[in-house]
Amino acid sequence: MILYLISELDVGGAEKSLYYLAKGLSPRFGKPVVASLWGAGRVGDWLEAAGIEVIRLHARRTGLHARRTGLLVAGWELRRIIRSGRFRLLHTFLYHANIVGRLAAIGTGVPVVSSIRVAEIDRPFRVTIDRKTIKYVAAETCVSEAVRQWSIQQGLPAEKLVTIPNAVDCAAYEAPPGGIRRELGLPPDARIILFIGRLHRQKGPDVLLQAAAMLAERMPNVHVVLAGDGPLRAQLARRAGELGLGERFHLLGPRDDVPALLADADLLALPSRWEGMPNAVLEAMAAGKPSVAADVGGCREVIVDGETGLLVPPNDPAALAAAIERILADRELAARMGAAARQRAQREFSVEKMVSRNEELYDRVLG
Repeated sequence: MILYLISELDVGGAEKSLYYLAKGLSPRFGKPVVASLWGAGRVGDWLEAAGIEVIRLHARRTGLHARRTGLLVAGWELRRIIRSGRFRLLHTFLYHANIVGRLAAIGTGVPVVSSIRVAEIDRPFRVTIDRKTIKYVAAETCVSEAVRQWSIQQGLPAEKLVTIPNAVDCAAYEAPPGGIRRELGLPPDARIILFIGRLHRQKGPDVLLQAAAMLAERMPNVHVVLAGDGPLRAQLARRAGELGLGERFHLLGPRDDVPALLADADLLALPSRWEGMPNAVLEAMAAGKPSVAADVGGCREVIVDGETGLLVPPNDPAALAAAIERILADRELAARMGAAARQRAQREFSVEKMVSRNEELYDRVLG
């Protein structure tokens, strides 16, 4: 059996990847079990609905001392679970789970596969800890070749790093349009620019607001819709008012209905400053929508520039606005890019392909 460990199970890219992997795993590996450091969240509900056992380790998230103590207690509980003899391999997702899992498995004889979801550019101490503890893992998966190359540059051993991109279930993104337009009371001719992701500096929602203000002067029917939450939420709402976006700016907060959001969107905008493998772009591709994204990290491995979407320099609102306007002004181009994007998602980023790549890695690690 395979034991999966993840930091949390709220809806996010890593959590969805784990859900697809655990649900699609071949029976020859046994029925997988998923453990979460910080509760189960909505993805935990999905897993249990699919008949997959979810173990809640209940580590604390708030307060530095409580958090460290909670992770220590969770680590000891995880070690007890690993030593039960039920599991042949431990696969960890997200930073805290990576480190806790490695330490808990020392001396148990159960090999560990970890994962790197993003280049930790703003948290170099995490890379240092990863480098000092990677001797305890058999392999570490990277969500893009860009992340793998960056990790090698940081001193992680190339022979342990394996690129396995994220996946998307295209069949789940065939939602009928109209729902979000009705919810927000948008006119029929509204053009919707959709952002999906954490409202964090990494994802560049502030860059999108600047670009939207430029577009609003030339395209009065443009609306910017942000789905997600994060530390920049209040700042973005205030900034939208200062830029005069007013009723054309919509903060939705966290959403479960991403297919419905994409069904009404004209395009996805993701002006990230750095990236791993952007799930939001994969979701837009699955929904047959073009994307405009910053040319960073795994974005350039997902988007074929000029064919399935457009890539722009990071931190460049003018370039972002020009690329968005190019797609909005040409419906034929948008339709052609969207169709090509969906075909690419089906061909290159299917759930079956991602699961198969992980199973090949498990076979290699287990000998």
